[in-house]
Amino acid sequence: MANPVMMLKNRIKEFSSSAALRMEVYIFFFFLIAFVFFARYNDWNYDESTSYKGVLNNNLWDLLTYSKFKLANSHLINSVYFMLLQHGHVINVVYYRLLSLLGFLLFFIANSRILKLLKINNFYIIFLTIAPYFFYFSYGRGYALAIGCFAMAFFYLLKYTKDQQVKYEYLIVFFGAISTLSIFSFLYGFLSILIVFGIFKIKHLKSIHTFLLSFFVLALLFYIYKVGKIVNENDPSIIGINNFSLFKYGTVSSIFSDFSYRDYLVSLFFNDASPIRIITYFKLLITLCIVIPFFYIRKINFRAIDLTNIKTTLVLLIFLPFLFMAAAHIFTNALYPLTRAVFYLHYLILLFVLVSTVTYSKKIIFYIPVIIICATSLIYSCYAYCDLSRPTIKQALITTKNYPLYVLFTNDKSVGLINNLYGINKKNISEGRSTQNIIPLLQKDTSKIRYIICWPEYRDSCLVYFKNTSVYKYRDGYSLIKILR
Repeated sequence: MANPVMMLKNRIKEFSSSAALRMEVYIFFFFLIAFVFFARYNDWNYDESTSYKGVLNNNLWDLLTYSKFKLANSHLINSVYFMLLQHGHVINVVYYRLLSLLGFLLFFIANSRILKLLKINNFYIIFLTIAPYFFYFSYGRGYALAIGCFAMAFFYLLKYTKDQQVKYEYLIVFFGAISTLSIFSFLYGFLSILIVFGIFKIKHLKSIHTFLLSFFVLALLFYIYKVGKIVNENDPSIIGINNFSLFKYGTVSSIFSDFSYRDYLVSLFFNDASPIRIITYFKLLITLCIVIPFFYIRKINFRAIDLTNIKTTLVLLIFLPFLFMAAAHIFTNALYPLTRAVFYLHYLILLFVLVSTVTYSKKIIFYIPVIIICATSLIYSCYAYCDLSRPTIKQALITTKNYPLYVLFTNDKSVGLINNLYGINKKNISEGRSTQNIIPLLQKDTSKIRYIICWPEYRDSCLVYFKNTSVYKYRDGYSLIKILR
């Protein structure tokens, strides 16, 4: 006769397992619908427009060799995808963002498995998703695919630390390579994964698999070195820049700025001193929220370093990339990557904060950093959703079709691209890189009504020169300024 207690326990386990699966499915479709929504209703942005224009008239070999499109904006896999869509005469921006939705699918699958492996409630996948890289899952850029593949490579690394199967070796290298080819600066994260992977593989290095994987990784390194050199020598936004550092105003500082959304907030309150001071203090608060969980350590952790421990692995993967960055800077003059170029570090830091918190204590006080970090990204996401109610650049072009429009973005191609792709065909558009370029043209213009569309930091400096003006807020912080004679 079956034990009633054991039967009850099994039923409870089955119920909790099915409930967890249902919640995971709900979370996945909630985010998927949100990303499809943002992909559908957001205009072409600055980087997407630059990629679209740069990829035009390139064949596959041109993109692989960076012979024409020589900017850091060319994310290899994303550029090839853009090329294929252009050959199919696709103009709807949604299709150019599907690759990023694939990146989200990989990211979600990887983290669902990672949390299950670590025996952490799958509800926390929300914490890992609502982050500074959140909206990049709905943009036509390489970051989403890069972070999705990086998460997959990390998952298979964790599997390999428990069970050294050959298939995991190939999967680690495959997803790590796709991540790196999506965003070249993810190479530092991939190399860090390979170091940890190598520690566990060291007992059986002598195999054909080691040779094949090593050959592939070395070929990848050589390719990225060669094309990286082309970009460094030809991208106007990179040439002559030597003030990027590893810490202050550099990689580390940019990570904390991203978590506090400092750059976005500064552009929003560009000329207001009081909010700028508050933003600085808020960045300090977020920095503390990230750093404090690193010290949630029990005494048992000091007895021995266990490489199979998830926290040890995460610490290695967080700090090793900085060593590779420093080496690349010293020996190849590579610039230190900033902000979104190191999204894999944002992800690893969030995962460390989460693991450190849920494994240390159940007391609510220790969850305060997690709550603040998540709430910050959630508030920003809600603001971005509300921002969708504002007019778009397309609507600005239609509104100003019969009047002169002066575009005050730094080398922004989105206005011209939207004008051409959507068949608006507005003729009287003048572009400038600064107020010094645009203001003299405006002052000479004898039209009764003139318009300026600009980034937030240019708005107030434009208003100084004219009296009869009206300012309209547009999406993504843009301003449309109407000037009357």
